[in-house]
Amino acid sequence: MHMEAQGHDDSDSRLVEETRAGSERAFREIVERHHAIVFAVVRGILGDRSDVEDVMQEVFIKVYKGLGGFRGDAKLSSWIYQIARNEALNKARKPLATETSLDDVVIESPEESRPDAEYRRKIEREHLERCLAELHDDFRTALELRYMGEMSYEEIAETMGLPIGTVKTYIHRGKIELRRVMSRRRFMDSYGEGDRS
Repeated sequence: MHMEAQGHDDSDSRLVEETRAGSERAFREIVERHHAIVFAVVRGILGDRSDVEDVMQEVFIKVYKGLGGFRGDAKLSSWIYQIARNEALNKARKPLATETSLDDVVIESPEESRPDAEYRRKIEREHLERCLAELHDDFRTALELRYMGEMSYEEIAETMGLPIGTVKTYIHRGKIELRRVMSRRRFMDSYGEGDRS
């Protein structure tokens, strides 16, 4: 596994050098190789928002522009992951622009119309993001790749450049720490803002 990951690193380095030299084919290969991670992270943070594809395009534009300064201190996949995460979080903080015309609006029956459900999901996502932000970087990354990215332990190990055993430890400890942070935040919210239900 370590040998495979090393080979992957070597080919990533080759693709970076070829892209810097002006090869569009090499950059297309970078996009194809890392598209799944970017989609998983962006979709995990933004949910079913209509601008997921737009954000992904922005991510790869930043990747392309940033390759000149990429020093290789981190794995390419980890570097791309951080760009995707930051871009998605920045987008999530901005209100979603609505360009829906009245002709596109579907009138639902009262049983189907649940705007409160979407609002609750938004609040829960924001709460989760705030809690994740308090975790150690390695714990947060492992958890996001596992549960938002739906990646296997092997894929996470390759992305983070770690042994599988370490990844499993990070996920285990991360879940414990996340539960602790979420409980503390809920306690503080209930006392600081009162019962909002």
